Amino acid sequence: MADLDATADLLWRAKPVKEARPRLSADMIVGVAVSIADDEGLAALSMQRVAKELGCTSMALYRYVTGKDELVTAMADTAMGRPPAPSGDDWRAEVEGVVEAMWRMFLAHPWVARVPATGAPLGPNGLAWFEALLAPLSRTSLDRAELIPMATFVTSAVRDLARVQHDTDTAAAADYGRVLARRVTPYRFPVLMSLLGAPEESDVTPVVTVGLRRLLAGITG
Repeated sequence: MADLDATADLLWRAKPVKEARPRLSADMIVGVAVSIADDEGLAALSMQRVAKELGCTSMALYRYVTGKDELVTAMADTAMGRPPAPSGDDWRAEVEGVVEAMWRMFLAHPWVARVPATGAPLGPNGLAWFEALLAPLSRTSLDRAELIPMATFVTSAVRDLARVQHDTDTAAAADYGRVLARRVTPYRFPVLMSLLGAPEESDVTPVVTVGLRRLLAGITG
């Protein structure tokens, strides 16, 4: 497991390496790694691959990054970018705006949703997204002790649904109703069967929208 202080230093770029003729930097390494993951997924990422793209040896990377796990953590924080600025709207609209932007971010960088969430956010961008949810939620009827659990729940739900979106086989989803209709009886699954007449949809976005709005409807400002 990567050292937490070392990971935080990389995320915040706190310890730049000084060289007489700098050829590399943590930003360069992380940027190239993000490009690889965006184009080919995390499975294609290795220290050797990053070094090849940068025209250096893999050992040269370790002056800036202690290992692949630390690199992936920094990549995810970088790829997340910054959340939208506060909209000035009511708290519910602000939360919905943050979640919509988070959803778009996960769709733009599918691999980010697969980076293990081993604890609370540590990097500047991850913390900024968390703060962007906490700020409007703090203006509601939620107790202070409920704010972090609620923001964590929303973030985790969006991340997991993004994984579902990426994993959904569009062709299989289109056949779902037909296949079930031939094998499942209304007697055993009456509600499900009553809904299968609706057009099948492989887009998970409505799940995020409906789920969030129903969740927020139970909170008062």
